[in-house]
Amino acid sequence: MRKDRIAGITSNTVPWEILRAAGYTPLLLEDEAGPTPHADRWMEDVFDRRFRVIFDRLCAGAWNHLDAVVIPRTSEQEHKLYLYLREIARTQPASAIPELYFYNLLHTRTPESYDYGLERTRQMVRDFDASEDELRAAIVESNRARGRVRDILQKRREGRLEGSAALEWIRGFYSEDRGVFADRAPDQLKGMNEQVATHRPHILIKGAPLKDASLHHLVEEAGGYVVAEDDWRGSRAAGDTDVCLNKDPVTAIFEKYFYDEVSPRVHPVVHRDAWYQREIERGHLDGVLFYVPLEDDVLGWDYPAQLAYLASRSIPSVLVRENVREHDPPLAEFVGSLHRK
Repeated sequence: MRKDRIAGITSNTVPWEILRAAGYTPLLLEDEAGPTPHADRWMEDVFDRRFRVIFDRLCAGAWNHLDAVVIPRTSEQEHKLYLYLREIARTQPASAIPELYFYNLLHTRTPESYDYGLERTRQMVRDFDASEDELRAAIVESNRARGRVRDILQKRREGRLEGSAALEWIRGFYSEDRGVFADRAPDQLKGMNEQVATHRPHILIKGAPLKDASLHHLVEEAGGYVVAEDDWRGSRAAGDTDVCLNKDPVTAIFEKYFYDEVSPRVHPVVHRDAWYQREIERGHLDGVLFYVPLEDDVLGWDYPAQLAYLASRSIPSVLVRENVREHDPPLAEFVGSLHRK
């Protein structure tokens, strides 16, 4: 399989397997330090920092190692990012923006969305000229990496791996060659047999995607143990299922990303909250940390219902509005008030 080109992706809802089969190494585009003059000029302040950085670096030509950038429609900010980049490419002829590709996946769970999304996935396969054999090879590689993510999460559930370490380790699922990621994990997992969380309260982080493990570190410094996060960069990276190997590969890839990937646009709400409620019902949590940043205009609408659900099960929670990097007294007090069940 050719792997001599790099495709930047903006989230988990871009079909990794199609890009891999087409000879690309998919790379999640991350935040980085530094000013964003292009974003400051062209974008509103409501855009998350990561998307402002992506826009800025692409407009500036700073990421010229990318051969393509693939953006899905599974969040409002990604959709707008694509439109803004297209407009810059149209109006600024000297811009060095890589080839842009829009994956128009709708996460409304209706028959119409299924049919539309499957056709868009078939079109993506045609556009990237990925053969069936290459798709099947990419599925095997990606499924193997998903298995290693689940092994990491299992170590954490057993109390043998700090939540911060698990989150940072799982980042490799998006930022590294998945074959290398899958090969390296077993040896690293073998030595993790010491308990690190016997009596520490178990906490779930719920809310906006986390760009780093700073909240985890704050919880750990206060004596807590982050056992899970409702986050595509954490506990939900691998999903509940693999890409099925026993059906048409294009259909199998589409169904994985349609049914089993998290995004803000999963509708109806019952599907969006299913994982969260399932974790609560398992009875292994002592508290929930809601992370809803100040600039959020999406997650806050769901927060009251999610809070009420916790209250109905007598599970305490705390709301954090900023991804703080220094000591946070309310958070520390919350963790200190919890006791392991």
